[in-house]
Amino acid sequence: MTDFVTTNWISQDTFDGLPPDAVSLLETCFQERHFRQGEHLIHQGDIGEEMFVISSGHALVMTEDEQGQRHVIARTGPGDVLGEMALLACEPRTADAIAQEPLVARVLPASTFHTLIESYPEFSQFLTRLIATRVGGPDRDVLVGRDMDGFRITRRLGRGGMAVVYKATGPGGQKVALKMMSHRLVCDERSRAAFQREADIIETFDHPNIVNMLGRFAMFYTFFIIVEYIDGKSLDELVYDSGPLPAASVRKILGQLVQGLRYAHDSEIIHRDIKPGNVMITRDGQIKLMDFGLAKPTNANSSDDRILVGTPGYMAPELLNGGEPGPASDLFAMGCLAIELLDGTKLFAQTTVKDFVTVVRQWKGWDPSSLGLQIDDELAEVITSWLAPEPADRQANFERIANWAGSVEWPEEIEILDPQDLPDPEETRIFNEGEDTASEE
Repeated sequence: MTDFVTTNWISQDTFDGLPPDAVSLLETCFQERHFRQGEHLIHQGDIGEEMFVISSGHALVMTEDEQGQRHVIARTGPGDVLGEMALLACEPRTADAIAQEPLVARVLPASTFHTLIESYPEFSQFLTRLIATRVGGPDRDVLVGRDMDGFRITRRLGRGGMAVVYKATGPGGQKVALKMMSHRLVCDERSRAAFQREADIIETFDHPNIVNMLGRFAMFYTFFIIVEYIDGKSLDELVYDSGPLPAASVRKILGQLVQGLRYAHDSEIIHRDIKPGNVMITRDGQIKLMDFGLAKPTNANSSDDRILVGTPGYMAPELLNGGEPGPASDLFAMGCLAIELLDGTKLFAQTTVKDFVTVVRQWKGWDPSSLGLQIDDELAEVITSWLAPEPADRQANFERIANWAGSVEWPEEIEILDPQDLPDPEETRIFNEGEDTASEE
């Protein structure tokens, strides 16, 4: 971390990675400004051209709705940042910021900051760290209500370690989902490459059981992928809401899902992160495989091959024993997914990554009698094969299983609502080579 003694009015983490001379230069670009009680720092509707960091005093952030009613949406104080979206784009302010008492703030003009970026590209890291605290945040999201490349963001759908997903409305009322790369990863070359690789892969896909990509663009110092909006739930949400699914429904789900996976494998792409949270079921019972953020061509060779990626609970034994990922690794994840749909709990429910790695490295195979409920012999045979310890022993049986496909009926008590307060989804992990610990990506 940069040794920055004089600046204590903003988190030092924000300056991490900046050269000391760049940090000093940035500080000189801020201008101190004093505000009286009741004076506006920011006016709703004005074009944003400055960012504020409160040094002393407090301010109310308020917004006015279409009926003229005013609502307090935040109370800010020393160290808080206001108006940082002005550094991204000259757009109308979405709220007022009014001093509650005599207030002192440091002000950074957007034009000055953009000049700094030309001389010090590292300043983009400063910006992305600021934006990351407001975009995709758990309380409110500054992108909601904004126009992005012709699409108006209406709400945030979800947030993971690598991206934030928004619902948006396009020309003619078209509903889409915008997948935005997390700002905290924009400066990481490997993460940028992975995000663009996902777009490159799904851009070529055209299959009813894979979420379709509609386009991509760059904005606000990050990258977006436009995909079709799925009016439905993830299988993860479905199981959370309804509990274990009937075997007949699971067969229909697997019958559809293998068709999408077979299409990907025939296109020489392995998914590498199959799990209930990455499979959607639409309102009319159609299954859609999504999130190809970890996907890679089967014939690709890169330094990333030495890095173990995936979600604990769905990773095949060979991956944890130094083996190469391949189509058989996706089959093992399919087996884990099938058990979770049938039983309502994860096959590997270890609470720590270390325990999970230990169990899976010693995996001897799955016994249908361990399920605790009766399933037909054909389904049991397929799952047993998918969960074989050795990749060579896993049989895809795609053509056979595809015959199970059918529209999945929703449990009567389940409604499609806005996302509820669900447990945090299992995060994709990156394992450091030779270690049994992992970090979220």
